[in-house]
Amino acid sequence: MLFWHVGATLWLFRWIFGDPKVDVRFLLVGAILPDLIDLPLGALLFADRYSTGELWSHTLLVPTTYMVIVLLATRRGRTRRAWMALGVGWLFHLLLDGMWVDRDVLLWPFFGLEIPAGEAPLWSLAWERALSDPWRWAKEAVGVVYLAWLWVALGMSSRDRRQATLETGRLPDHVEAV
Repeated sequence: MLFWHVGATLWLFRWIFGDPKVDVRFLLVGAILPDLIDLPLGALLFADRYSTGELWSHTLLVPTTYMVIVLLATRRGRTRRAWMALGVGWLFHLLLDGMWVDRDVLLWPFFGLEIPAGEAPLWSLAWERALSDPWRWAKEAVGVVYLAWLWVALGMSSRDRRQATLETGRLPDHVEAV
């Protein structure tokens, strides 16, 4: 669910933190990072054992360890802020996935070292799961609508604004009157 994670993470970050200095490039990578790591591992590399896209990157242990390492390895400033934004995006991903309902994964390894397997085979059942879950499509639509609104509101159709965002990682300072 790409648009749900990207759009909702941007909205949550802007609503909760309101930090105009955040590097959204790192924040958005963090928003999709758990799926980028766990899906290939659980659905391709270890498909016969796990058959799921929610493995170690969907636990609290891994992003928390990552953020502690960033805090210990960096000093205050732009570098730390960028790498911490990745961790915040990662934690938002867990929130948006509703990982709290699967304590065996979220709180791994505190309830045992084994991560539960998903329904096998993952890929052939993927369309069946996607089509049978209207909330998945509704959340994707919410993400698309928010991203489209933000694009218009921030005047991102301007080449200069897009270029500045790509170079600095910062969204434009203000929302234009629409």
